Amino acid sequence: MLSIVNPSVERNGASTVTRGLLKALALPPFRSQIDCLPMRDTPVRWRRTAQVRSLLAGLISDLPAKAAFYYSKGSREKVVDRAHSHRYDLIVVNGSDLLWVAKFLPRSIPRILVAHNIEHLLFDAQIRHLSHAYGPIKSFLRADCDRLRKFELEGMREIENVIFLSTEEENYARSLSEGVQSVTIPPVFDYQPATRQAKIPGPVLDVGFIGNLGWWPNQVALRWFVDRVLPEVKSPLRLNLFGRTAGGFDRGDARIVHCGVVDDIEQIWQRCDFFICPAFSTGGICVKLAEAAYNGMPVLATSQAARGLPIEEDPALVFLDEPQQWAQLLNSADARRLAGLRTSERTRGQFEIGTHKDALHQFVNRVISAGSTLQP
Repeated sequence: MLSIVNPSVERNGASTVTRGLLKALALPPFRSQIDCLPMRDTPVRWRRTAQVRSLLAGLISDLPAKAAFYYSKGSREKVVDRAHSHRYDLIVVNGSDLLWVAKFLPRSIPRILVAHNIEHLLFDAQIRHLSHAYGPIKSFLRADCDRLRKFELEGMREIENVIFLSTEEENYARSLSEGVQSVTIPPVFDYQPATRQAKIPGPVLDVGFIGNLGWWPNQVALRWFVDRVLPEVKSPLRLNLFGRTAGGFDRGDARIVHCGVVDDIEQIWQRCDFFICPAFSTGGICVKLAEAAYNGMPVLATSQAARGLPIEEDPALVFLDEPQQWAQLLNSADARRLAGLRTSERTRGQFEIGTHKDALHQFVNRVISAGSTLQP
């Protein structure tokens, strides 16, 4: 597996999904032995600087900026050395930003892409959410987004086999990439879900938000809640932020508590009455909603958060899209009733690793079997 993340050390949506897939592939009867080769052994320390460097590199490179972020002579040599010096049955390209590796892989080894997001849709959404201060460079960013779209769709056709995380993204990509074989495997988890039972909230409602605030979709989501919902909430409430945090979100509001990164995720579920998932970006999925639902947590979310996920009607999952609707619920007894619920067994099962194991194994087996007829 050539990977955009190092799942053994990183804590984010992509690494969570990657860990689930690795564990699913290692289960019987498949029992895969997988070498995971992160393109970066450790997360980039100065990520913003590296992103700007990638944008500038795009001026002279054939690659769009998001792909250039992971490309270097060293990473290319790492791919070539590993792919040609080991006898692999399959190569998994974990993340569309790595589609440039396809030209360096032996044609005799079948390959699969794990498309965590439709990257060009996500980038387009990011451009649309930029402030007016970015006006002078928006045309440049849109041109790079067009290059990313071409790079991504052509790369999927080159790889031929794709694992998507969302049925909506699978349908979109297949409509534009003729010949692609695919399967949708949502985020899956193999650890024991939280033992949290339905609870009666205390005098102050404890609401949770999980996310790396260095990532722009989480920034947009939290700003929406802090700026447009929280000022209208008059009932006692505390917003607990879990994950790598950033400044600028407090707005001087003492109700916002930065909890940082928590090693034991069980602590998160026990600490909060329910979670919020305001999501507005297209081209991605809400891993935090899937994990909260798997752990039985009630969630207040926008409808965009559930896009493409296998979620059916569940009283513990409330989807509202207007800030006035959110404030009205949080000011009412309905918020406390929501805190007393737990997602259904059917909902939790949609994200259990065993539910999707067979579909994943069958897809990978077909790819390997078809690839066995190829000649070096």
